[in-house]
Amino acid sequence: MKLPEFSPEPIRDEDQPGYQKEIWQPSWRCFCCRDLGIVDPHLARLVMPQYNSSLDRNPVCQAPGCNEGANWLHLKRNIDMRFTAAICQELDRINREHWRQATQQQFERYKKQLDIATGAIAQSHSLAISNRTSNDDREVQQRKAEIEAISPEQWGAMNKAYLVGKKDE
Repeated sequence: MKLPEFSPEPIRDEDQPGYQKEIWQPSWRCFCCRDLGIVDPHLARLVMPQYNSSLDRNPVCQAPGCNEGANWLHLKRNIDMRFTAAICQELDRINREHWRQATQQQFERYKKQLDIATGAIAQSHSLAISNRTSNDDREVQQRKAEIEAISPEQWGAMNKAYLVGKKDE
């Protein structure tokens, strides 16, 4: 048998060229159990404050529309069926709201960082301009006038010479 050849799949997308950072959003449908069928331990503690996921029976998710809990029914001794559909539905609502708030806070934090960075850049530009002497201003105006005086033919020649390269190179 000839083995297939796969291209590697990187672990960290942020290391790839062209990566744009996004606020992560969960892909699961049920926020009570995260599509695992067992109520998330931090949510289970809202109903059972002393809950220890290592020692206690796992509460099965019975949220409406979530059928993942059925995958655990064969483990009768290790599951807790006391979490009703209404309890799981409320835990789902609580966790959805938590994710909404966390996403909003993360968005606001990124926006604040962007505003700070943008402000710092603007301030550095304004400082650079305000620190110019009258001689510097004259020199900037002279360079600007020289650039504006270049004809389209001269721009074309410079483009060929410097940007496009020579054909025999």
